Amino acid sequence: MNPSDAIRLMVKHYPGGLEVISLRIGKNPETFRKEMSGDAKFKLGLLDSVMVSDLCIEAKSEHCHDFVNAIAASGGGFVRLPVLEMNAPVNLQRGMSDVIKEMSDVATATIAADADGVISDNDKAALDKEIAEARESLQKLEQSIHAKHEAGKPMALRAVG
Repeated sequence: MNPSDAIRLMVKHYPGGLEVISLRIGKNPETFRKEMSGDAKFKLGLLDSVMVSDLCIEAKSEHCHDFVNAIAASGGGFVRLPVLEMNAPVNLQRGMSDVIKEMSDVATATIAADADGVISDNDKAALDKEIAEARESLQKLEQSIHAKHEAGKPMALRAVG
């Protein structure tokens, strides 16, 4: 996933969506909509992207770390997701299922890309996307494991903060 796709996904899952974020970052909603659409006449700048990312992280919305992960992934790294409070029981089996599915997608894409013995630019882009999605599913599973671990401790022993 590239940073632009990450921002689009984050905006889509932010409570109130595009309209609320555009107001929070001080942009005209229609201009922001065009920037999100990828229209060549409108470009979302780095500072605006960082503000969107900060808002999503603050709200703990779904996919809130995708932008920072996409930026980190381009440099070969990743961002460790924080432990979240559990509002509902964590389903670790669902998390494992997601990890297995995403790793299967990585395996399938790798085999297909290497079938001719050459990894083209398009192959590399597709593999990078699949690997980023697998990394995200692993991070979500890790986050769920940590949350379930923390929730199982007596209140006096839980992490503060």
